[in-house]
Amino acid sequence: MPARIRLLTKIATIILVLVFGAVVLRLANRGDDVTYKLTSGIATNVDNKGSQLVEVDLLTISGETISTSALIGRPAIINIWYSTCEPCRRELPVLAQGALEYNDKVRFVGVNIKDSARVASEFASKYGVDFEIYLDNSGAFISKSGIGTAPVTLAVNAQGVIINQIAGELSVAKLDELVAELLK
Repeated sequence: MPARIRLLTKIATIILVLVFGAVVLRLANRGDDVTYKLTSGIATNVDNKGSQLVEVDLLTISGETISTSALIGRPAIINIWYSTCEPCRRELPVLAQGALEYNDKVRFVGVNIKDSARVASEFASKYGVDFEIYLDNSGAFISKSGIGTAPVTLAVNAQGVIINQIAGELSVAKLDELVAELLK
């Protein structure tokens, strides 16, 4: 009997180690490796109004690299988000509708700061997003921009200057104001 108990204990230990290892691997491969900068223990955002859009490389959903300098040349709404952010979930349909409405005048861009390409793509599709989605897997964009919370929406003019920045959930009225400000 003691030999049987030892064998069952060994089998249970092996199963627990395998399950734990699988969970660790799953979490490590989610693409959620962004490091956030905290100020005094609370994430805060630098006010970027009047600043030039930072130049860093982002990834496309298909894994290609694109520089943020490629976003300059046309007025843009750049939204920083991730799939488990509740305000991000609520505002994404507003941005999707805005992109449809202002498509010919303003470029809409989503910068995902936490999710894998698959999660970001599926999440965006679920909410009807038909605009460009890029990944900031390295955290370079939010770090160089001083962005510590999400969602954040940047209104960037054709010269690449951030003319307004909204932290928190974006409403239809506020999006319309940002676009009007961009198109002055």
